Amino acid sequence: MATLVDYKQRELKVGQKVKILKNIPSVDGMLYENTIVKISEYDDTKETIRVTDGLGKIWWINPSAVSASFL
Repeated sequence: MATLVDYKQRELKVGQKVKILKNIPSVDGMLYENTIVKISEYDDTKETIRVTDGLGKIWWINPSAVSASFL
């Protein structure tokens, strides 16, 4: 299994909160830059992570679109 890392090669873990680095559009809406989301799953076959936003909406995104350092 590959190690899950953000855009600066910092390790990410399921359950960790991260910040979105750029707007991510989809047919269901927009996940905006600087939104804090929680990692809920990692799909190593597609190399994507499932995150949930503050409203509980589920998004599948690329790990390079998040930052582990947001404070």
